Amino acid sequence: MKSWVKVTIMSVLGLASIFVAQTVFAASNPIGQAYSELGSSGVYRPTPVKANTTTSFDIFLKPNNLQEFFQQAMDVNTPDNLQFKNYLTPSDIQSKYGQPSTVTNSWKSYLKKNHLRTLVYDNGIQLTVTGKVKYIDKTFHVNMNTATYHSNPLQFGSKKPNIPSKLANTVWTVLGMTDHNRNYVMPNSNMPLVKKGNDYSFSGFTNRFVNQYDVQPLYDQGMTGKGQTIGIIAFGNIKKSNAYHFWKHENASTDMHRLTTKVIPGDMYKGNLVSLDEGETTMDVEYVGSVAPQANVRIYWVRSPYPTVMNMINAYATALNENKASSLSTSWGLFGSSYLNLLVRHKVLSSKYLDVLNFVLAQSAIQGVSSFVASGDTGALNFDVKGIAGNHLLMDRSINGNLPFDANPWITSTGGTTLPFDGNLPTKGNEKSLGKVTISSERSWGTDYIWPLVGNPDRLAQVPDRIDGLLRGSGGGFNKLTSTPTYQQGVPGVNTFNARNYVSSLNQFVLGAPLVHGTDSGRNYPDVSADADPETGYKVYYKKDGIQWPPSGGTSIVAPQYAAMTAVINSQPGRARMGFWNAQIYQLAQKSDSPFHPLNATTDNSNLYYTGQPGTVYNQASGLGTTDFAKLAEDYK
Repeated sequence: MKSWVKVTIMSVLGLASIFVAQTVFAASNPIGQAYSELGSSGVYRPTPVKANTTTSFDIFLKPNNLQEFFQQAMDVNTPDNLQFKNYLTPSDIQSKYGQPSTVTNSWKSYLKKNHLRTLVYDNGIQLTVTGKVKYIDKTFHVNMNTATYHSNPLQFGSKKPNIPSKLANTVWTVLGMTDHNRNYVMPNSNMPLVKKGNDYSFSGFTNRFVNQYDVQPLYDQGMTGKGQTIGIIAFGNIKKSNAYHFWKHENASTDMHRLTTKVIPGDMYKGNLVSLDEGETTMDVEYVGSVAPQANVRIYWVRSPYPTVMNMINAYATALNENKASSLSTSWGLFGSSYLNLLVRHKVLSSKYLDVLNFVLAQSAIQGVSSFVASGDTGALNFDVKGIAGNHLLMDRSINGNLPFDANPWITSTGGTTLPFDGNLPTKGNEKSLGKVTISSERSWGTDYIWPLVGNPDRLAQVPDRIDGLLRGSGGGFNKLTSTPTYQQGVPGVNTFNARNYVSSLNQFVLGAPLVHGTDSGRNYPDVSADADPETGYKVYYKKDGIQWPPSGGTSIVAPQYAAMTAVINSQPGRARMGFWNAQIYQLAQKSDSPFHPLNATTDNSNLYYTGQPGTVYNQASGLGTTDFAKLAEDYK
């Protein structure tokens, strides 16, 4: 289902109301064939578990002084604060905010008596419980294949379990107990989850990023990431030989000890869906290890084809518990809040999922770990699931989608740009040219620059294979699940916007849309950007389907390169971890000699809705803009 060179659109654009008509139209028209796949998605349902199947779930214990925890996570990353750079270890977090060892040991002992193993995380909050299904069922009075949430956080069947009250009263919530319920449906689409690009033309290598964003002066000072570890959260493994081949090609270290893997268990889906040679992971690892040519790279590989709330949290929790990586990156995301809240309504996801997610990501900030997440490749119009109809999910795409993970206030969201280029855009098979494109200066990534080449319906009918690439761009907008973070408040451009309605309500592109102005609220994203457009993207070493150097792009290649640059800067002798970037970069962006360069034009500069805002330092198409890394290293405290 996953394709490296070509990303199938299976279930992405469109409104459910036009799905049936499009399906009829598809029978005789290639355009119809393309659009017939745009309004609905098939589903993956979890693999049922048997009595002797070994599986796991998480118990989260109640944190102490949660508001103080979030405040300290901000304080340790804010210059001039008395707590600045006083990062905590996981054990420190337990001492101050977690449950004491007497509680976690009591849980471990109780579960052991019931034939269940318990991994106690050092923060005193999270327990991962593993054992055979028959013992889980007996201990919690549940059938894991039909488990649902109740008002009691430990009840998943018709009656609550007989767990001692002194333990039960310490529970915040549970994740994963319901992950084998068939109502925990997942769209069989990569698009909203994995940030990929396609339709490549003018690809380059590591030096494209290095030269464009002033990295070389740091290399010249001996800052190469040596002594640092970069963590990659991944939902597919790699062939390590591909990474070492690429690193050799890029003159990066090929020390066989620099690349390691930590496996995060996952058994929600059939094993044959799990990728052992994942192109997305390959790209992330190759570029993170070439931009930081002497840093160690550690893959936190979840043995699952798709992220769920539980396994995404477990990957981060494992990395933070090890506390080896000074920066983390992921190119996978979670669906929007409409889909996740649908699971909550079906009682197969905890209503506290967002609270737990925020806690774990804030833990990375309080430990001084810099976390980067790709903002997405579908432009300002996010994909989301609006409902279930039998074995199909009804998909919607809107600027009003809220992303609890991709636009979380505790991560640095990386958007995308298009580099200047002048050339003919080919069709996917390179049989014909769409026409000539000239991009005179770096712009926010949005494929509206291609539309004039295919704006005539007759012309579009000649290139139906390009439809899936015509509505792409850098993710960005507003996440209204949270108030505007303190680091964004008062920043020129935050909570105001310029935009053009480039996409109609029927998901058709619009030429000549007028500029509109407005205000909004919430967590504005992305935070920073760099080249992501596949048309000006990067080559990856990945041998598949007869191709050895497929070109690539998407915001997923931006996140690992920012994580790599964190390792490069952190490797400067005597420097403390950069920590959570956002607490500081919004201050730096407002200085007269800022290391950030906003992309503020209102024409030829969009992510399919938002444009630049002249005279400001921020816009929702590309955030604070691009980064001069040599200047950032000089200014960042």
